[in-house]
Amino acid sequence: MRDLRYGVRVLLKAPAFTITAVLTLALCIGANTAIYTVVDRVLLRPLPYPQPERLAQIVTRFDGGGIGEIGQTGATWEALRDGVTSLDLATTSGGFGSIGVNMVVGQHAEYITQQRVSAGFFRVLGVAPARGREFTADEDRPNGPAAVILSHTLWTRLFDGDPAAIGRTLTLRGEPYAIVGVMPSGFTTAEPVDTWTPVRACRTCEGGGQNYAILARLRPHVEWAQTDADVGGIGEPVLSDLYRGAPRTARLHIVSLQRGETESVRQPILILWGAVAMVLLIGCVNVAGLLMARSVGRAPEIAIRAALGGGRGAILRQLMAESLVLAAAGGALGALLGYAGSRVFASLLRDAFGVAARDIGLDVRVLGATATIALGTSVLFGLVPALQASRVNLRATLVESGSPSIAGAARSWARRALVVTEVALGVVLLVGAGLLIRSFDHLVTLRAGFDASHVMTATLSLQDARYQSAKQVNRFFDDSLDRMRRIAGVDNAAAALTLPYERALNVGGRWIGAQPGAEQIGIMNETYVTPGYFNTLRVPVLRGRVFNAADNADAAPVIVVNQAFVARYSPDHDPIGRQINQGGARTVIGIVGDIQQKAGWGNFGPVAAMPASYIPVAQTSDRFLQMVHTWFSPSWFVRWRGEDAAIAGEMQRAVAGVDPLLPFAKFRTIADLRREAVAMQRAQTLLLAALAALALALAAVGLYGLVANGVAERTRELGIRLALGATVRQAMLAAVAPGLTLAVVGVAAGALCARLAASTLRHLVWGISVADPLTFALATGAVLAVAAAAAFVPALRIAHLNPIKALR
Repeated sequence: MRDLRYGVRVLLKAPAFTITAVLTLALCIGANTAIYTVVDRVLLRPLPYPQPERLAQIVTRFDGGGIGEIGQTGATWEALRDGVTSLDLATTSGGFGSIGVNMVVGQHAEYITQQRVSAGFFRVLGVAPARGREFTADEDRPNGPAAVILSHTLWTRLFDGDPAAIGRTLTLRGEPYAIVGVMPSGFTTAEPVDTWTPVRACRTCEGGGQNYAILARLRPHVEWAQTDADVGGIGEPVLSDLYRGAPRTARLHIVSLQRGETESVRQPILILWGAVAMVLLIGCVNVAGLLMARSVGRAPEIAIRAALGGGRGAILRQLMAESLVLAAAGGALGALLGYAGSRVFASLLRDAFGVAARDIGLDVRVLGATATIALGTSVLFGLVPALQASRVNLRATLVESGSPSIAGAARSWARRALVVTEVALGVVLLVGAGLLIRSFDHLVTLRAGFDASHVMTATLSLQDARYQSAKQVNRFFDDSLDRMRRIAGVDNAAAALTLPYERALNVGGRWIGAQPGAEQIGIMNETYVTPGYFNTLRVPVLRGRVFNAADNADAAPVIVVNQAFVARYSPDHDPIGRQINQGGARTVIGIVGDIQQKAGWGNFGPVAAMPASYIPVAQTSDRFLQMVHTWFSPSWFVRWRGEDAAIAGEMQRAVAGVDPLLPFAKFRTIADLRREAVAMQRAQTLLLAALAALALALAAVGLYGLVANGVAERTRELGIRLALGATVRQAMLAAVAPGLTLAVVGVAAGALCARLAASTLRHLVWGISVADPLTFALATGAVLAVAAAAAFVPALRIAHLNPIKALR
């Protein structure tokens, strides 16, 4: 305690040094705190269920690589459900997320989120309904009784928390559903959910695709390895049949539920965490350099302490106590800065990683991590300077205390090594940020392929019992769009299953009449559209024609493809007039330009001009519409010559005039769609760019301090040089040369490390190579320019140096 009290007094007597060191640590620890709130919330914090370490999900891996595919077929579900005894199993539709549906209570219509789950889903999670019960096996079979479980929030909002709500009915998807349960307050799944309904999984349901996710809990005393082997063995016949003729071998595995749910964001978050760790290391290097520079001035004090009997251990303890005081002050301020920073970036974190502002706070876990970081930094930046300062030469220091050395600091190699290190780390971060910036620029400047100005979109669920036939759906489209076209200021209106920058339906097909081996068409995006879709968005028609009112249910089935489709699947043949078999023959009547879409397959990137096809909604079947409306909510859009806020109400009134029980879910401009599509890339780029800028600033400060300290230590030497005829320019170059040399060495080392580390960004960079020479040139050039400025600024004082005063 005596050492700590003395350390506080010593630091208060050097306010410039103390403020610089504390602010440096606060910024670095604050950045770590802000990112740690995300790391803890998404990757580290146990799932909010009993014994979360025993929760798993079933995935398909090809040749043992990667985390695996979550989507499973009904056949896989039935095989595991009936064959695996070591797991308690449940399934959900479409992964562990939710979809939007329409709900009606009385005369109140609302768009809410719904998750479809099997009987036993809540039992597997280990959380029972707070009121009522969960689904029975009878309710979870095809054509079983319609039952619904409410979230606590929805129950409170709609029924004021009335227990009598159990047993009442509400209209969901156009059908009456009996309320059988209410979940506890605070219960949550991977995404916010308002209601749960039975999934009714079977081999022929959900379009026959891999549209189920299988959740599991290991039974007591069951080991992961044995269960994984059981799952793989039972699933082998199913996957062999499913992937017959595939070039790779598929096998079922179990993985931790937490790992599976966070796989898509794990790498970006860990890269950001690594970046802030590098910034923290740069900050520690900076403070260590400041302590080393300060130790030169404190050498007489330490020598006197040693001469009066102070042992090296006592001196070392005193210096480490001062480091601890600095770290504690920096940690406290850093925690506040981290909390404020996470709030500033709250919208980025929510859009990119699903971390809501309410999940970010200075709880015990975050404060504990911040305290640990602060304690670790006190050792990291304090130990080397303390060891160096405590290793004092009593005779030389006491004799020379009043007469600074002409030769300068002979033992400054340690500080020079630290400067090289922080410059190198700054280059690594700047290169990484540069790659992400250039990649993000590539994504947002991709040619849209249509006119995105003055277009307002609105989404609405047609997963509704009243719209089970194509005739009903098309009548609703015709009537609602007719009303929208009559709105003052609307140039045109149309509807589509999906919009630009959204993920579309993935389908395949075959060319009819093609040569053997050339008839197969791989995966493509497909969306149904109404006549006017291409005109409203002003998508260029390159050849042939697009749909019109004559392309109805009675006309020959037709299809329109884009340029990317032609380049991939018909590069040597004119597709106009050719027929594609998609459960029936469709004739290609036109080729349109490419538009940007969110990729759901392949290695196209977050958004890309992908092979796409369009079909008239009037030529779709009842079964097709029922299937796609299970997964997608179609959108209406208008080209409008007024204010965005005004058109939203007009569009809602137009739909309400046709069906007042169908509410729009959300209104978005095309700019909103594009922003949502690249939300994660935007967050990565902005956060890493901010960290790189901080690292560059810290490196500049470190180099500035080194040169400034060198100029101060070499004042007598420089005065002698000037007195003997050296020019100011020569003296300045002599002072700057060591700093510039260190900067060049640091930049060279950093460029090499950056090239090795860039491979970690391979899956995050699009449109450029991770070895992009322009990015490396700009990053290294920027660091050299900043380093040169940081070195020359303190050397400018030499121009005002009076040799006589310096010698005196």
